[in-house]
Amino acid sequence: MHKFDVIYRDLKPENVLIDEDGYIRLTDFGLSKTGIQGNKGAYSVCGTPEYLAPEILFQRGHGKAVDWWTLGAILFEMLTGLPPFYTPSREELFQKIKYYALKYPPHLSPNAKNLLDGLFQKEPSKRLGSGTEGADEIKAHPWFHGVDWGMIYRKEIKAPFIPVIKNDVDVSNFDPEFTEAPIGSLGSITDTNADLDAYTGWSYCGNDLEPQGIDKPTTMEIE
Repeated sequence: MHKFDVIYRDLKPENVLIDEDGYIRLTDFGLSKTGIQGNKGAYSVCGTPEYLAPEILFQRGHGKAVDWWTLGAILFEMLTGLPPFYTPSREELFQKIKYYALKYPPHLSPNAKNLLDGLFQKEPSKRLGSGTEGADEIKAHPWFHGVDWGMIYRKEIKAPFIPVIKNDVDVSNFDPEFTEAPIGSLGSITDTNADLDAYTGWSYCGNDLEPQGIDKPTTMEIE
């Protein structure tokens, strides 16, 4: 995506699906933006609170580096069970994201901590992956030692988990919360006087000069 100057901005567990071969697929591109060549060019406050990069909260412009922050966030959650800086308080969460150093549990390996440190650099230009090598800089990190990215790209490695799928339209692997919901009940919410604390866990997008494709199940737009 970055090679085509597209930023994703909403990497989180519920947007990472597993296909019929056991490989991951990203979904929900409602917060993506095209035409971003570096670490500036986008200004909307958008994403999911627990995964927001600090430059989004500072509202000084952001770009491709936000996706590397969210990659760090999803890795941290997979390794520890909770998103980084997690707290029920929205205000405290944002303060921690902007100003606090992340604390790691003792069971993480030195390589894992070093990788996360690189992805959680507050300054976008210093963040791992933000250099001229882009994603290759991350893939070359020692934590990924032994990973053959070419074989993964070509799907030549058998996945450790392959979901049981009955047919091309089988939705039995999705939570009934979504498959049994009335049509329209999971649509976007627009409220000029919205209380953000009422939407903890939702994606949201501040409406500025960027056109947004908001009509998604877990997306809230704030005008």
